[in-house]
Amino acid sequence: MPRIPRRFLTASIAASIAVCVCSGLVLAEQAARDSRIAPPAGGKASIAGTVVTVDTGRPVRRASVTISSTAPRLVRSVQTDDQGAFSFADLPAGEYTVSTVKGGFIESIYGQKQPGSGRPGTPIRIAEGQKRSNIALPLARGAVITGTVIDEAGEPAFGIAVRALRWSMQSGQRALMQAASATTDDRGVYRLHSLLPGDYVISAASGAPNIPFSLSEGAVYAKVLALESAGADTFKLRVEGEIPAEMTSGFARVFYPGTTVGSAATTVTLGPGEERAATDFAMQVVPLARVSGTLMGPTGAVSAATVQLVDEMGVQYGGLRSARTDNAGRFTFTGVAPGQYVLMTKATAKGAPQLEASGREAAEFLASQTDATKIKEIQAAIQKVAPLWATVNISVDGRNLTDLQLSLQPGLTVSGQVTTENGDSSVNLSRMTLNLSPVGGVGGDFAQAIPGTVDANGQFTIRGVTPGRYRLTAMAGMPAGHVLQSAAFGGQDILDFPLEIDGGRNVAGGLVTLSSQTTEVSGTVRDTSNQPAPGFTVIAFPSEDRLWLPLSRRIQAVRPTSDGRYQFRNLPSGDYRLIAVQDVEPGRWYDPAWLRQLAGFAIFSLTPGGKHSQDFQVR
Repeated sequence: MPRIPRRFLTASIAASIAVCVCSGLVLAEQAARDSRIAPPAGGKASIAGTVVTVDTGRPVRRASVTISSTAPRLVRSVQTDDQGAFSFADLPAGEYTVSTVKGGFIESIYGQKQPGSGRPGTPIRIAEGQKRSNIALPLARGAVITGTVIDEAGEPAFGIAVRALRWSMQSGQRALMQAASATTDDRGVYRLHSLLPGDYVISAASGAPNIPFSLSEGAVYAKVLALESAGADTFKLRVEGEIPAEMTSGFARVFYPGTTVGSAATTVTLGPGEERAATDFAMQVVPLARVSGTLMGPTGAVSAATVQLVDEMGVQYGGLRSARTDNAGRFTFTGVAPGQYVLMTKATAKGAPQLEASGREAAEFLASQTDATKIKEIQAAIQKVAPLWATVNISVDGRNLTDLQLSLQPGLTVSGQVTTENGDSSVNLSRMTLNLSPVGGVGGDFAQAIPGTVDANGQFTIRGVTPGRYRLTAMAGMPAGHVLQSAAFGGQDILDFPLEIDGGRNVAGGLVTLSSQTTEVSGTVRDTSNQPAPGFTVIAFPSEDRLWLPLSRRIQAVRPTSDGRYQFRNLPSGDYRLIAVQDVEPGRWYDPAWLRQLAGFAIFSLTPGGKHSQDFQVR
C-alpha cells in the first residue's frame, strides 16, 4: 500500500478542517464583538409577531429571530414557539432591523418586498414605551437545483463535485460567487439546496473520491477503498487496480448543459423556493498536462512563493489555481486541461521589509499620528514595501510543459504632486495615503490595492505597481473638509477612468487636486398618503453613460431614514439623474444595462460646492 504524507491529504478534507476552524474563529470573534456592546439602558417598548411560511402561511416553530440596532447598540435573538410567535420586551426607543432564519429556509428581513431575496428590508422604528405587535415575518424556503451527472460512457458519475455559482454584484461588477456545492451519489444524482432567488451557473468537476497523492513526480488519481492512519505523519491508502505512473487524461470541469467553456454555460434562473429538476449533464474526458518551471529572482531561485495559474477565459468560473515553490524555486501544476493560461506571481525581494499590518491599517495608523518623526518612519516603511512581479502567457494542449521560467522584476512606480485647488500651503498633506485600486483584470494576487504616502510638500510615489488598470483613491489622512477633485495623468482623470499601466515604463507627472468645496443632494421619499417610504433606494448617477463604471465615485445609492429623508454628499460637479426605486439588488446601480432601463428619473446639475434638493412621491 502506498504511504501518503499528511501534506498530500485531499483538498476536500483540508477544506472541511478549515471550515470548522474558521467557523470557530468567526463565532469567537462574534462573541467577542457582542461582549463589547454595552447593554443599552432598559426601555419599555416591545416588538412581537409571528414567523410564517411564504407559500402556505403556516407558523414556523423554532425559527431564530434576531433584532439589531446601531443606536442604541443592541443585538438580541430568540426562537419562535410552537405557534411561530416571538417577542422582544424592555426595548429602548430606536430603529430595529428584524430578521429570521431556519435550516432549509433563507434568511428573511422585515420589509423585504420579496422575502428571502437577500436584499435589504425596512427597519422598525419604535418610540419609548411603544408596543409593536402582529409583526409578520414571512420565511421562504430556499430554491433547489437537482439533476444527474453521467460519465463519458453514459453511466452515473459517482463522487463528482457540483457547484452552484450565483451572479451577483461584486466590487461594482457582475460576477460569479459560489453559492452551494454538493457531491453526486451512487446514482450520479446531486441536489443543491437553500439557494437565493437569482441567476446561476452550474459546474461539475472530479470531487472527493479522487485523492491526489505523491509519487516520484507529479500526482495521480485513484479510486479510494480505504484510508487508514499509519503513524504520526503518513496514511496508508488502499486503492483499486494498478496505480499509473502519471495521470494523462481525466474529467475536465464541465458547465451545464455540457460545455467546458464557462462563458458558454447556460444560466439557470430561480424564483423563491423554486425547484429546478433534470439539470443533467455529462462529464468529458480530456488530455491533462503537467505545467512546471522555476521562479527566479534577482539573486537566484525563489522559494516559498505562490505562483498562480489563471485561466484567461474563465477565472470567475473557477479557473484559478495556486502552487508554492520549493527550496529550488520549482513549482508544478498537474492535471491541467487544455486552454489559454497566465502564470503569475508577486514576491518580496529577499531581505526587503514587510508591513506587519495591511496597507489600510498602516495608512489609518499614519493618519492618526501627530509626531513628525513617527510619521516619517511609517511613510518610509510603506514606501519600502515594493513587491517584485512576473507573468507569462502559456497555451496548454495536452502535452506537458516543463522547464518554464518566471523571472521576477521590480514593480513600477507612479508618482506626482498633491495640491489644493487654491494652492493653500497651510493644508497638512503629510498624513495622506493614496491608493491605486485595480479595476477588472484576471484577479489573483495582482488584484490588490497598492498604497503610497504623501510628504509634507505634496510629493507622492507609489511603488511596486504591476501591469494592469487602476483607479486612484485616498485611503486615509485626507485633510479635514477636503475631497479629491481630480487626478490628472497625461490629460486623463483617473478618478473616473482607469490608468493603464504596462510592464515597460514608470508613470510620473500626476497632478492630484483637493477641493474644499463639497456638494450635497438631499430630499424626502414619501408615498401617496404623504407617509415616509424608507423601503425605497435613492440612486444618483451621471447623465453621461460613459461614466457608468464599476465603483464610480459619480454613482451613489442610499436608503432613506425612517422619516423618509435621504442625503448624498461629495458627488463631483456635473449633470446627474436621480431616481427612487424599490427592491434593488445591492450594487446593481453600477450595472450599465440596468441603469439604461430606468425611467421616470429627475435631472439636475451640480456645480462645485453646490446643493440640490429633490423630493419623491412613490407608489
